[in-house]
Amino acid sequence: MTNLEKLKQMIDEENYPYFTDEYLWSRINQIGVEYGITLESIARDLCLIKSGIEEIKLGDITIPSPRNYFLLLASGYRTNQTGVVTRIDGR
Repeated sequence: MTNLEKLKQMIDEENYPYFTDEYLWSRINQIGVEYGITLESIARDLCLIKSGIEEIKLGDITIPSPRNYFLLLASGYRTNQTGVVTRIDGR
């Protein structure tokens, strides 16, 4: 499985297509170039972007916003799962 396929699976691109393959590859190519960029951090950023999708109304049909779903996915890719903020001066 390539990194592109993994990333698409992580952000549920199959059910909620939003990004082009070229854009996803450009984000994947940042791994190893910029400090701290991992596949998980990219997935988190992309899920946060997808959480901004608003509901769609097509006549009588309303497709609800997937905001909560993508926020939940993004929270799973957080690097610090403790929720505790530490100060830089150590106090």
